[in-house]
Amino acid sequence: MSGYLDATIYVLLTSVAFVFLDHLIAGLNPVIALFAMSALALVVFNGLNIPNLSATYLACWHNKAIYLKMSVALALDWVCMVFASHIADPFVAMAALFSALALFGFGKIFLVTGNKSVLFSLFLLALGLGLLLFRYQVKAGHSVAGGIILGSVAGLAFYVYIANSSKLASLAQLSSLQVLATRFWLLFIGATIFVPKYGLFAILKHNSLALTIISFGSLIIPIYYNQQAIKKLGSELTSVFISLVPPVTYGFYAIYNRQVIMVNVVVCILITLALIVPNLVKVIRR
Repeated sequence: MSGYLDATIYVLLTSVAFVFLDHLIAGLNPVIALFAMSALALVVFNGLNIPNLSATYLACWHNKAIYLKMSVALALDWVCMVFASHIADPFVAMAALFSALALFGFGKIFLVTGNKSVLFSLFLLALGLGLLLFRYQVKAGHSVAGGIILGSVAGLAFYVYIANSSKLASLAQLSSLQVLATRFWLLFIGATIFVPKYGLFAILKHNSLALTIISFGSLIIPIYYNQQAIKKLGSELTSVFISLVPPVTYGFYAIYNRQVIMVNVVVCILITLALIVPNLVKVIRR
């Protein structure tokens, strides 16, 4: 039962965090947000991993190519997600990310196995993304198309990150905590280079509480609970819960803005069905 609680906490925290992240960066340079969030994540995960730091970074050095691919992919994923939320809205960013992952995964399954059942999900995804692009309504001055492009790039980058972090953990025999301790360095270094330096300390001080809450809510705590859910429920059942992130994100976003748009709700339902049905069928058959 605790595994279901872990998965639920992950979904709720991730969804709420991105809604408030959207609100936060509306008045804050996204690069400053990325700089502060990655810095805090590095401090926390390296602090939790102090006894194994030398072994962890030595393993990364011996697997430089895999580590670099993992780090570049994660940095690209987070940069695209933050900017997608900024120029569109959190649901568009999440929906595009999960849809890109699903399109790649379902397409690969169909090409390898010829399983025609995934065609239904591919159809739902295509229909949902079409409605998202042409009918989904965002606030004035925001761009759905830009959000979909950036969110999709984030999804593909996330796929590359998952593949390479798994390979690194397996080859170097690293725990999840050890991988987490190393994965934010490139994002932090990139943000440090591009972050506007003028008045940075004053901006960070003024927004310190909000940035801390967002960092723990979107980067640190959800990752822990997601890992716990995978350990207790397995990856397939956990993936069913992860598919709930886009609709829950939209739910919180609609409540926060006190506005429910029916076209947006239809888009949300279509994409959710496309994501959740294949994983749910797989779990039921087991």
